[in-house]
Amino acid sequence: MMINFDFETKEIIAALKLAEGYLDCENIITSNMKKHVVNDIEVNVIEGYLKKLQKYFEDKTVINRGNNDCVNYTYAAGFLNTINATPYWHSWNKTTN
Repeated sequence: MMINFDFETKEIIAALKLAEGYLDCENIITSNMKKHVVNDIEVNVIEGYLKKLQKYFEDKTVINRGNNDCVNYTYAAGFLNTINATPYWHSWNKTTN
């Protein structure tokens, strides 16, 4: 099963626009990841999606530099960088509520 990247990014962006700080942004990304884990998407598919999502938000940060959305895009890209650099992220994601 594949992940609809366009749908997911629209959903994440809508939530990020309402987020108030780093922890809200982290929760948005974590919830999105967990949704895919719960839906039994293969780990390698999710990993590819997360790398693409990180690049997407890094690009959005550059494009939106200087406006209010830029900060939350930066937070999202930074958290995705941490996740992508963390081996076995899927094991802790399955254990969180």
